[in-house]
Amino acid sequence: MPEYVFDWNKWVPKKVGFVAWRAEKERLPTRVALAERNVRIESDRCVICGDYAETSDHVFMSCQLAQTVWSIVSQWCKIPTFSAFCIQDVLSMHGGISGSQKRRNIVQAIVHVTIWSIWNTRNDAVFNSVYPSVPKIIEEVKHMSYLWVKSRSKDPLITWETWRCFEGF
Repeated sequence: MPEYVFDWNKWVPKKVGFVAWRAEKERLPTRVALAERNVRIESDRCVICGDYAETSDHVFMSCQLAQTVWSIVSQWCKIPTFSAFCIQDVLSMHGGISGSQKRRNIVQAIVHVTIWSIWNTRNDAVFNSVYPSVPKIIEEVKHMSYLWVKSRSKDPLITWETWRCFEGF
């Protein structure tokens, strides 16, 4: 089986893609990754749900917060709810959606921004004791992805109204 090749998206900042790339490689400083590097931590449990070991796959795919976020994002993007078992599944799912290449690129950008937002939320919980909010994550995904895709794609047809309703893509 060939090794997975990360598909970068030029419509989001490199730092956003870099978080997704590191998540796919299990190179983010999750609690399990830190413990494996002999960093002393209180617990390897997910800071958000507290039920399972905090790995990238858990934080971004199987944690209840992540599952709720992905369900809302897929409804907003008008794509079928998908079953993802690992981060690679969600990172490559844009290739299988119907529509134009522009639509696939936009969905891929939204996936990267969603990963970015979930990671920021996790960090807020760890470092600032901020309770995670799904509506806050969704608003951040919509706003940040709009700003980045609008400015980087230079597409004059993308407006906040079309983006908010995800119409015309």
